[in-house]
Amino acid sequence: MNRKFNADGSLSETASSLWDFALAAYAAPIIQRHCLYLQDHHQMDVNMLLAAGFCGQQGQRWTVALCNELIALAAPVRENYVLPLRVLRRQAAGSNGLYEALKAAEIEAERIELTALAGRIATIASADGHHREYVENNILTYAALHADLAQGELLAKLGDLTVKIAEMC
Repeated sequence: MNRKFNADGSLSETASSLWDFALAAYAAPIIQRHCLYLQDHHQMDVNMLLAAGFCGQQGQRWTVALCNELIALAAPVRENYVLPLRVLRRQAAGSNGLYEALKAAEIEAERIELTALAGRIATIASADGHHREYVENNILTYAALHADLAQGELLAKLGDLTVKIAEMC
């Protein structure tokens, strides 16, 4: 993991790398569809799913404790900005100018959430191993905190998401 600090002590490359990964992953239509399905049907945070995949690709394995720590770290931005902006954006669907402004604000809030996650992610030890296994572990660790993994359709979506993110290596 690249760890470079700005003059003010903030992490820059890790945040940039996570943001770049999130943009690239979300640009893949199948990843976007699965993430939105998991968000809308199981209240999962797309940024956490993407961070799980990013960490897995970096050889970082999440434990339940670490996952809970990352969720708590992301929660203030998610609850105070991302979710309210998403509700407003969806309500403004027929108003092009307002919709686009709210969409831009929501994306900026998501970038801030990912930057907060990146700070903690930069401190997680990396290991050698099969990155696909880490991607799968991280995504399932996060998902298990939100849903009953015995649901067939949920496991299928998570499995497909894992494969597509692992293919980005």
